[in-house]
Amino acid sequence: MRGIFMTLQHCPTISRVQSQDISQEIEDEFLAEILAEEEKDAAEMAKLEAEMRELEELKAQHQKMHQDQHANKMKPGWNNLNKGSMPEGLNDIEEQLQRKEAQAAEAKKAEQQAALKEAEKKQSEEIARQREAAYLAELERIQDEKIRKEMQRQKRRDGQIVQRVLRNSENERHYAVLGLKCKWGEIKLGPIKFCSVPPSEVKRAYRTIARSVHPDKNRDGRAGEAFDALEKSAALLMDPMKKKDYDVKLQRQRKAVFDQSLLLIQNSCAMLVIGFKLLGPFATPIAILLALII
Repeated sequence: MRGIFMTLQHCPTISRVQSQDISQEIEDEFLAEILAEEEKDAAEMAKLEAEMRELEELKAQHQKMHQDQHANKMKPGWNNLNKGSMPEGLNDIEEQLQRKEAQAAEAKKAEQQAALKEAEKKQSEEIARQREAAYLAELERIQDEKIRKEMQRQKRRDGQIVQRVLRNSENERHYAVLGLKCKWGEIKLGPIKFCSVPPSEVKRAYRTIARSVHPDKNRDGRAGEAFDALEKSAALLMDPMKKKDYDVKLQRQRKAVFDQSLLLIQNSCAMLVIGFKLLGPFATPIAILLALII
């Protein structure tokens, strides 16, 4: 009995020790994650520094080659030298230097664009959060249950419109953003044109959708993003040159889809032929049975 009493007295101590062990394990895991991220950042920084040192070395070599070339020009008989006597490594160094500078500029541009998109995304999320909070506060102030339900139904409809516009904008379906049915743009079959959308129709479609997604009319939190996407699509389709380039892009996509579908049909026909050959005399009854089941 005394042993049991002593064991019960030590239970809180054991529980505290276990809790401390669990907390220590969590801290160790968190510390390991931080160290792994620091090592990754350090490796990326070291790689970037190595590339910068390589670029500086190439610049120094390029400058030295030009200095030697200039010094040789001052020597007598330089004009009698032919092009074959030029240093062979000069052109290679210049090409490497230009390539490195172009890569560095492209990487910097991509980094700036990514940072800009991230900032725009955070700003849009903050605006959406504020609009949602304002809507919920307004909904709380309304006592009439019928009006509350109507507001909620309208909010769902607004959300569906906004989601459709944003989804089509992300997929670069600018005709669909404006509610136009010409998914593949203008289609030409000889002298005949299908889905030719004039600027007047683009303006009319823009006004119609704008009344539905404008932040003053639409209660969805992302209505501002949808309105910006609508303006971009309308501006693209109103510009003749941009619209032409976009239609050419859609034409290439349409051809790729058609070629892929044709290849799928050809493969399916080939499989059917092989199946009929394997089944032999049973092919016709099985085909009739499958047709009746379908």
